[in-house]
Amino acid sequence: MNIVLLADKKIRKTFELAVKNEPEINLVGVEMVIRGNTMSRIADHHNPHVLVVYRNVPEKDGITLDDVISFLQMKRPNMRIVYVYGNITDHEEYIQMAEHLIENHVYDIICDNSAENAVSAINAPMTEEDARKSIEDIRSADEKEQLVVEDDDLSDITYEELDLDFPAVTTNMKFDIDNVLVISNPAKEVQTINIGIAQLQHHNGCTHTALEIASLLSKKNSVAVVFADNDTYERLAVYHKINPLAAREGMNYNGIDIYPYSKHEELPESYNAVIYDYSYLREEQKNSFDKCELKILLASAAEWDISTLVKYVEYNDPRYIRDISILLPRVSPSKFSKYNKRFLKSGVSAYRLHNSPNWTAPNAENLEIYKKILSPYTIKPIAKPKKRLFKIK
Repeated sequence: MNIVLLADKKIRKTFELAVKNEPEINLVGVEMVIRGNTMSRIADHHNPHVLVVYRNVPEKDGITLDDVISFLQMKRPNMRIVYVYGNITDHEEYIQMAEHLIENHVYDIICDNSAENAVSAINAPMTEEDARKSIEDIRSADEKEQLVVEDDDLSDITYEELDLDFPAVTTNMKFDIDNVLVISNPAKEVQTINIGIAQLQHHNGCTHTALEIASLLSKKNSVAVVFADNDTYERLAVYHKINPLAAREGMNYNGIDIYPYSKHEELPESYNAVIYDYSYLREEQKNSFDKCELKILLASAAEWDISTLVKYVEYNDPRYIRDISILLPRVSPSKFSKYNKRFLKSGVSAYRLHNSPNWTAPNAENLEIYKKILSPYTIKPIAKPKKRLFKIK
């Protein structure tokens, strides 16, 4: 079996020793840096059965390791790739990388720096099921660390002043969970509930979240989703091979009616729930967002983004902020726990979203979050609209 090693030069000697006593393995080449001709050298000059890749291989000429993997998957689809990730220090970062690799049909993911384990993977390939199990094992371990707050069914509560001077994630601080109280408000009955969903930064999954909530509500209610971003609406139509001009009156997918923002004032009155996907919250749409009975805001918890959320919380009226549910995607349980302590003490509702690739079948943990956010409202049943829309199959 011919193999090629793509790794930093420090790895070479250790790897060569590991394959030395493997008669079935023939190391035909070693590439120690990614540059312009690396992809063609591997695909055409070496053309191995297996490529062993180490995550931190040096990159030059603007060519990334991701570029190499994508190119080889297209040029040599039968070439197996063993990806040596190394020791896991950030669970969320690893999960994102592992899921990306799985999407590209790379299942041999080694979670340490052992050359022997990389060689073992060459001889005993991992399956997609193996790769996904490693992700689930990490998620299961993380879930046990989550901060859980029980609902004490209390009606009166005072909060500290809004103060989100977040400590570093690694800071150790004492926190008395017994001093945290959660309000249980009596249910409000409405005929149509307007739900506004927006995000403070781009690419936090606003549209995906809007459609997940719509999927949950559509099981027993008539639901409409309004896309405030016309480009997003048109891309959805094009993806499903519908002319955007023909879809201006709306589309129906999976029992959910979807409209462009231009139609939001003409919607039939027969919807139980209207979900507004505002995407990135623009100044001209804030007034519309504020009028929604339920307001949901997605924000990044990354170190370089968290200040945007802090400013938004501190520069707005406390009563307004406490009326918003904040969702944080792509954040580890430990980091969320650190941040959420400040949210809880200030009376701000924040939740950690879980990875949920298919919006038509949302992750069970996300469903519980949405149910909790929606719990203050009960919806009166009304007849479903009879308007004919383009149906997406």
